[in-house]
Amino acid sequence: MGEQDTSIKTTKDVRDRLKVLAGERGTTMNDLLAELVARELTEGEKEQRAQQALEEIRRTTGVNVSDEARTRARAFLQSLGRERHAA
Repeated sequence: MGEQDTSIKTTKDVRDRLKVLAGERGTTMNDLLAELVARELTEGEKEQRAQQALEEIRRTTGVNVSDEARTRARAFLQSLGRERHAA
């Protein structure tokens, strides 16, 4: 059984831009949306990857990264994201 189509509401401007972007890539709006959402990680996926990275660090170096170090690193990375969006 195939996937069932559904619809989402958006503004005309967003729809029109999506149509242009899909056309430039030679794809459909649905396939472009699928590609875009596949690139983004959910918060749960991000946390899972962080845990995997921490485990790899512990396994290969023997170092356990503290919660404080994780908090400082997360704050630093978020500040970089804010700077990027402000530019």
